Amino acid sequence: MKKSLLIFTCIGFSMKLFAQGPGYDFSFHQIFDNREYYSEYTVPGTIFGARLNGAAVFEVDTVHSFYAGLNYLFEYGSPVLHNTPSVNLYYQYDTEHLDMAFGAFPRAGRIDLPAVFLNDTLDYYRPNVEGASIALHGDRAGITGFIDWTGRVTETTRERFMAGLMGRMEAGDLFAESAFLMVHDAKRSSLLDTIPIRDNGGFSLAAGYAMQQPERAMSVVVSTALIATYNRVRPGDFEWGRGLLTNIEFRHTIFEFNGVYYFGSPVDLFYGDPFYRSGHYGRMDFFVDPFRHPKIDSKIGWNLHFVPGEGVYHSQQLIIDIRF
Repeated sequence: MKKSLLIFTCIGFSMKLFAQGPGYDFSFHQIFDNREYYSEYTVPGTIFGARLNGAAVFEVDTVHSFYAGLNYLFEYGSPVLHNTPSVNLYYQYDTEHLDMAFGAFPRAGRIDLPAVFLNDTLDYYRPNVEGASIALHGDRAGITGFIDWTGRVTETTRERFMAGLMGRMEAGDLFAESAFLMVHDAKRSSLLDTIPIRDNGGFSLAAGYAMQQPERAMSVVVSTALIATYNRVRPGDFEWGRGLLTNIEFRHTIFEFNGVYYFGSPVDLFYGDPFYRSGHYGRMDFFVDPFRHPKIDSKIGWNLHFVPGEGVYHSQQLIIDIRF
């Protein structure tokens, strides 16, 4: 009897707490990413599908809210549940200077690390962070930290998580930013797992120039970053690498150009873009955004990859993001 009374009390409290009724957070993503290049560093393939990301939003007040829903990628030509839906289930605390999320929530808009650290395919196949994100930001400076639990230990799954920290300071059109990412890959609970524990990560320190002219629909970003990486397969020693990463971004009206060049030691980060394992890698992206709608982001792009010892590869992209 006491248990039943407690359950009904909790239900009644919840109904009162969310009495105004749920809102919604819904988006649609059309994805076409053709990567049919044959390199020793990557696996060729074409990613073609559509993603639905939706959640019911229960607002406690202006700063506290709770989200519950699904994030699902349907790849054309595959069975409906070929990709397991990701669960949106998280609490958010959002004020003018502090934004926190705890649970399973979309990575987009919260975690922004260069591809040398986090490959863009994570946005396709593992779009959610499962853990926590805390961002503290002001007018000219901000810092974000997160932890993402990517593998709960079982007899068949290794324990794995990644954690990161990102910071940025601005002074006029000049800025400095840093990033740190670590991945811990531990054993399964089975005694048959003989693969060693691995510690892997990287750090970057960048300085650059960012200019925006809204009246001309133009923006320019130029930066150079020092990259340092580490890798340890226990009980071995740490292996270190370093290099320089130059980045150029230019956008005018519907046209956009992005260019990066990395020069240094081969970068073998657990979730990083595999092309950086080549040591000296360059990429140029040419995009057109034909829609220019406040709630629609679109990209029709042609990408060039410069890989030492292999030549030049090209890929194509068509991305449409619609927020409702």
